[in-house]
Amino acid sequence: MSSLKVSLPPHLREALEPLTDILPLELKSLVVEALNSTEIKYDTLVDVSKWAFTEEGETALTKKKLNRRDYDRLSLLAGTIAGPSKILPPPDPKPEPWEIAQEEKNTRRAIAALVNGLFSVVGIAAAVWWASKTTGWSDEMRIGLSVLGGLVTAVAEGGLFSIYYNRRERQKEYRENRREKERKRLQARYRKRLQDGTAAAPESEIPPMTAEGSKEHETGPFKRRITTVDKDADTDISTDED
Repeated sequence: MSSLKVSLPPHLREALEPLTDILPLELKSLVVEALNSTEIKYDTLVDVSKWAFTEEGETALTKKKLNRRDYDRLSLLAGTIAGPSKILPPPDPKPEPWEIAQEEKNTRRAIAALVNGLFSVVGIAAAVWWASKTTGWSDEMRIGLSVLGGLVTAVAEGGLFSIYYNRRERQKEYRENRREKERKRLQARYRKRLQDGTAAAPESEIPPMTAEGSKEHETGPFKRRITTVDKDADTDISTDED
């Protein structure tokens, strides 16, 4: 059974409250328990939806002048938030747009290099065959020289492509290692937040105001000073340019 919970917005609460008199006993207890909090289990909403489309549920809803279409799964989940009280794990770092563009560019370069190498091999072989025409050598000798020239060209092109490919793979591995370090850093911070039981504020968030004193927050070329004179006094917020 899933432990996922969703938020309980006002419209969902209004839809569930009339059902407390007509739901089966076990399902009723789950709904009543949810109505006394700010969350409801996803499985409970699924069970309510299934019950609404049974013959028993349809009859009970008709007597209460309720539309069973208001209790399908999509209608019940509309406007809810999954796991509002949980600290969700951070998403894995994704490649930057420029990295994706660079990868596509490198792929096109690799294809172009392979095509160029193929034409180079064929071109060199044909050039050797044509140049050896005036030497008086036999056709077998000319064919052998053409094949040898093509092989030498192929080895050279293969070496150049290997150097390019290895360099590309090292760059790719470096970016992947960097993303892996970032993922581990986020996971470590996530585990710390779970142990603390509180959600740490983002680094870019303005420090919260306290009852006394003031705090400064740097925002680029501006300095924001947040000053609180007293708990019951008005808060003066002024922004001065550095």
